[in-house]
Amino acid sequence: MFGGRFSSSIGHVGIDFGTRSIKLLQVREHGRAVHVIGAAEIDRGSVGNDQELAKRFSAELTGRGFTGRRCVIGLPRSVVRVQSIRLPRMPDAELLQAVTWEASQRFAFDREAMQVDFIRTGADLQSAENREEVLIIAVAHGPLQACLHPVLEAGLRPIAVETDFSALARIYSRHCRRESDRSQVRVVVEVGITGSSVLILRGDQVAFCKTVGIGGERFNRAVMDHLQLDARAAAELRAARIGNAARKADGTSIDPATDRAVFEAVRPLLSELAKEVVLCLRYYGVTFRGHPPDRIILSGGDGLEPRFHELIEQACKIPVAFDDSNDTLSNLVPEIGRILNRSAGIAPNWAVAAGLSARGIQIRRSAEEKSTTAPARRGAAA
Repeated sequence: MFGGRFSSSIGHVGIDFGTRSIKLLQVREHGRAVHVIGAAEIDRGSVGNDQELAKRFSAELTGRGFTGRRCVIGLPRSVVRVQSIRLPRMPDAELLQAVTWEASQRFAFDREAMQVDFIRTGADLQSAENREEVLIIAVAHGPLQACLHPVLEAGLRPIAVETDFSALARIYSRHCRRESDRSQVRVVVEVGITGSSVLILRGDQVAFCKTVGIGGERFNRAVMDHLQLDARAAAELRAARIGNAARKADGTSIDPATDRAVFEAVRPLLSELAKEVVLCLRYYGVTFRGHPPDRIILSGGDGLEPRFHELIEQACKIPVAFDDSNDTLSNLVPEIGRILNRSAGIAPNWAVAAGLSARGIQIRRSAEEKSTTAPARRGAAA
């Protein structure tokens, strides 16, 4: 039976177009464990144009353990627009037309030059007769083509283009796929360089998503202003503190007075972000019926900002973790480091790429489940 002890499936190549670097990751699922078979990271500053990037893709794909040419592309957060709206219930085809019009109006996009999708959140709108809550996702063709072009030039075959939060939902919901798992509610707070996403998952379904304009860039500027540093020094200082936190170090490599000064510089922003999460939880509690979240997972390159977990835990009164209950990402980091032949950095940096790659596993799993259950249904019908 699929999903048994010895089942094995290889995902597609996940390509995470991050702000600072582009991460390529390919994972394999064996039983209930996930392993890395290919990994690479390309510094954005090391490539000047699409042709150079395509050549780097080709070089990394031939020398880093990757297999196959199918890939899933993860768009940068800065180019994706997301908004929750309420619309009359209608079939998918009609709903797509409706959200396309809504997206063009709300995001000022040309209807002929954008790609739009939607997610039905499943909200229980007691007072809204025959209406439902829908998450609109839109991206203009220009940024979309900017990601697709070098990938195609490298000979890769994109099978899907995704948002960062859909990839996060997949990697943090590997063991929450059954209908009965909808009672397992988790909050994912992903903090990146350009901003943050607050994601609420019921089982493996996205129930809520909101983007917040607070991220590493604003943290860096706060440190620059408070300590009178240049941009590079501020970023390196914050990176050192996050590295210490990830290794659970005592922080002795940073002067305690400097460490306190950095925290004082970023604390107002951290508190503001924690308040945004509280507001999201309140909205979820009013809009959805069922179990409250049982944990908050901090993710993203800036999600390990020291003491942020304390602030958010105090504000939300919910336990905070840095991985799923199976330590999926933490277990991948040593394997990534061995392939890269250097430190892979902190685990949350690879969450999106892992989720993108896992789409291939999800597709194969669904196909195998259909093939194993279809004969039983035919027999019952006969």
